[in-house]
Amino acid sequence: MNIIQKLKWLILSGVTETIGEEPINRFERKATPIKTEPIPEMEPKADIALSQQAQALAQKAQTLTELYQARETFNGCPLKKTATHTVNGRGGSSPTILCVIEAADTEDDKSGIIMSGAVGQLLDKMLGAIGLDLNRNAYVTALVPWRPPGNRKPTEAEIACCLPFFNREIELLRPRCILIFGSGLSQILLGISALSKARGSWHAYQNIPVRVSVPPATLIKLPAQKKQAWEDLQAIQKKMEPN
Repeated sequence: MNIIQKLKWLILSGVTETIGEEPINRFERKATPIKTEPIPEMEPKADIALSQQAQALAQKAQTLTELYQARETFNGCPLKKTATHTVNGRGGSSPTILCVIEAADTEDDKSGIIMSGAVGQLLDKMLGAIGLDLNRNAYVTALVPWRPPGNRKPTEAEIACCLPFFNREIELLRPRCILIFGSGLSQILLGISALSKARGSWHAYQNIPVRVSVPPATLIKLPAQKKQAWEDLQAIQKKMEPN
């Protein structure tokens, strides 16, 4: 069979196009392994039943002591199983300002005291600069009172379990102003993910004025941001002045 005959045979066989100039024996070629992307781990979603249980426990509490005791009995947040301590808030019973961090960290978990060590000392200096004191007219707490493993960000499900207790804590403390630290809390409480967008203006949470600022832990690592923190503190001081 010559080339012309081969061509006619291919046309009669239904071949309409060729792929390459040279023939390929596919039985001799090794199969190319298919690359597969790892399936990302889905973040656990909030369990409505657990959130409702936390809400019921929180609303029964009439004092901070009762609230913290109720939270200690709540086993719906998995972080409690890995944490050393439940880290409660501390400060004056009728605070002018409530300072809030997103979650307890390593030092807090070890000591059982919120914002202990160098971070706590810096917070004391910051508040003192505008006439506030954790022993008298200021309070500090964490939205998530249990340290997430590796100091990672708390998940949506973990936050949902803790939020009812946090909201009740605000109701019992009734501060005149709330100072929240960091973009994580800004996203959770205000729906603003960027710290640069949240800073510099007043917001509201539970009808209470809210200011967003740089976390003290960040200020220790990046002292250049102390200027921004000082601006936020000055805004709070001005807000708290009698009309």
